Amino acid sequence: MISFTKNAVQKLESALDSTDCIRVGVITGGCSGYRYSLAVEEQQDKRENDVIVEFGNVKVYIDPSSAETLSHTVVDYVESIGSAGFKFENQKATNTCGCGASFASEGCSA
Repeated sequence: MISFTKNAVQKLESALDSTDCIRVGVITGGCSGYRYSLAVEEQQDKRENDVIVEFGNVKVYIDPSSAETLSHTVVDYVESIGSAGFKFENQKATNTCGCGASFASEGCSA
């Protein structure tokens, strides 16, 4: 199952309203074939068959086709001198692009 680091959960908890959730997925695109998506949604926007995971006070919705690809992924929140943002570490990724925005994975069906 996907997991979020303590830093990522703290950042999300401070940014979200109590009725918000996070939708995480895998979509086609990017130079390696697939890219991650992370968006804020209202909890009422739950879709049928969504996988729902909770980390602290953060609800995460994942569509079933992305859940398998993200099953060994760790999401972290990283800050550096030049940038800040959420970083996906996916053990199932067989290749990533130079900028880290997209990846390739055997059997990805997103």
